[in-house]
Amino acid sequence: MKEYRFDYDAENDILYIQNAVREVEESVEFSEDIVLDLDNKGHVIGIEIFYASEFLNLFNKEIDKGFLENLEDVDIEYKDFRNVWFIIIVLKSKNKVIRQPMPPLRKSDYVSPILAQ
Repeated sequence: MKEYRFDYDAENDILYIQNAVREVEESVEFSEDIVLDLDNKGHVIGIEIFYASEFLNLFNKEIDKGFLENLEDVDIEYKDFRNVWFIIIVLKSKNKVIRQPMPPLRKSDYVSPILAQ
């Protein structure tokens, strides 16, 4: 899993995961709580989740602040199908691995400021 670096800010409850190898070309705000980082080909290479413990706990009760504070490793599994990004966040904490799918994100829900120029 070493391809991704991560940071969890427990005070502000923000989880940030980014590919340690590829450069971010643009960041896309999908909602008040989710920002995706894209490379120069439009592939998802990072994600920032605000209110991360609350948001992820809606899908999996095992993911709480304690789980996120003890993160050992992370990964992003990403698939691009037609107009939708499917993302699974893989979290390892306390010797437990959780593969948490994110809600599907439609590419048409944002307009790239780079493409809009």
